Amino acid sequence: MRNSIGFRLNALFVVLVTLLLSCSGALAYWSMRSQLLEQYQRSRDSVQQRLQTNLVNPLWNFDTATLQENLVAEVKPPVLGIVVTSEYGELLASVGVLEPARRRAGDYDQLSFPVYNHGRNAQQVLGRAQVLLSREEMEDTLSEQVWRRFLEILALDVLLVAALSLSLRLQVLKPLVALRDALHQAAEHRGPPESLVLPSTRLDEFGEVLGGFRRITQRMAEDLQARRQAERDIRQAYEELQRTQATLIQAEKLAALGGLVAGVAHEINTPLGITLTGASVLAEETRRVGGQLRAGQLKKSDVEGYLHTAEESVELILANANRAAHLVHSFKQVAVDQTSEARREFNLASYLDEVVESLRPTYKRRPIQVHNSCAADIQLDGYPGALAQVVTNLLVNAVTHAFPTGAAGAVELSARVEGDWLVLQFEDDGQGIAAEHLPHIFEPFFTTKRGVGGSGLGLHVVYNIVTQRLGGQIQVASTVGSGTCFTLRMPLVAPHPAEEAR
Repeated sequence: MRNSIGFRLNALFVVLVTLLLSCSGALAYWSMRSQLLEQYQRSRDSVQQRLQTNLVNPLWNFDTATLQENLVAEVKPPVLGIVVTSEYGELLASVGVLEPARRRAGDYDQLSFPVYNHGRNAQQVLGRAQVLLSREEMEDTLSEQVWRRFLEILALDVLLVAALSLSLRLQVLKPLVALRDALHQAAEHRGPPESLVLPSTRLDEFGEVLGGFRRITQRMAEDLQARRQAERDIRQAYEELQRTQATLIQAEKLAALGGLVAGVAHEINTPLGITLTGASVLAEETRRVGGQLRAGQLKKSDVEGYLHTAEESVELILANANRAAHLVHSFKQVAVDQTSEARREFNLASYLDEVVESLRPTYKRRPIQVHNSCAADIQLDGYPGALAQVVTNLLVNAVTHAFPTGAAGAVELSARVEGDWLVLQFEDDGQGIAAEHLPHIFEPFFTTKRGVGGSGLGLHVVYNIVTQRLGGQIQVASTVGSGTCFTLRMPLVAPHPAEEAR
């Protein structure tokens, strides 16, 4: 207790306060009075300014409800009540105390001003506001201050002024200088916290402050180290997450290509089977006619029958061979583009025809029609494989989600050129997307078909390809029961990797 600064300075500080209050009592009173008057005047002006601003629209629109709300919001000290009348003196709204129960000179103030239509006609008066203000709070504050100062001064002993000055110098100022020097030394210290040496020989509060400061420094160093380790762990986890996401996206793309291969392989079996059957029939007929010819038994009717069979077989073989060749060509172009991601110039309409043709096995056995109405003269310079992946995912997503099993529908592909940009729309007339799902459809792993084969990566892959690889934007609009429309906006000339990096 003897070493406590509080114990040694308690009485001395009271003496200083007493002396200051004795010397500044009158000055403090007049200063406070001036401040309160100034504050009251500012409040008065502020009320007038706010009312002249906030009452214009309600008065102009005859909105008495809003007018009343604005008045209620303003009735707080020093405002007692407000009355608003029209320009002809008609009462429009009132709130609060309009006439005080007792009136003493100087206790209340009446404020009256017009409300002008500043936004339309500065000379037009919309109404007049009267505000009743009270000065009782200000006067009560001044009275309370006077009595408090008077009682404080009477209670203080002015004989210890000199002791206060000497004690402050010896017991406070000198230790504070030492503490300041120690803190400056700590601020300039660049080594580990444990190498910081601070003077702590004092047994009073200054010594405790130094000890506490040392502990805080050590704790901050430990927290900083832990935070750096946490940042390294978070960065490592984020990089691992990115690698995992990239792997999943690549797997999704390969799965889509695998499905395309399986579908085309199944689709090509039919024309190849018919071709093989036609070739077998033609070969059998050729062997039969050749045997008759060698035996000298060939008749004119046999030759005519053979020619008829050969003509039908050749026609059948050619038609199905062309069908198989077209399927192989479409699949080959789309598959090569998706795997190589090479950049080249291509015609949008014809390329989308190839993509749709390669995807026909996906919806062949369902009553779904896919129409490509893109203009035939749109040329793109970019990555056809990326665009094929986008259309593939959108079409598979539409077949999976837009049309319930067995439901008929149509998908429309359309495009237009706007300056240097292509606007491609993918629209279906399916069941649409619920409003609560729209903000999340491009998020990774978001799907409404989790238990029936949905991975939640299809539209996320589409978003990444459009915004990064193709340098464009994608938006979706949907109404439940009326279908969904994806709008892709991308440049006619896709950005090069160097431009994407910038």
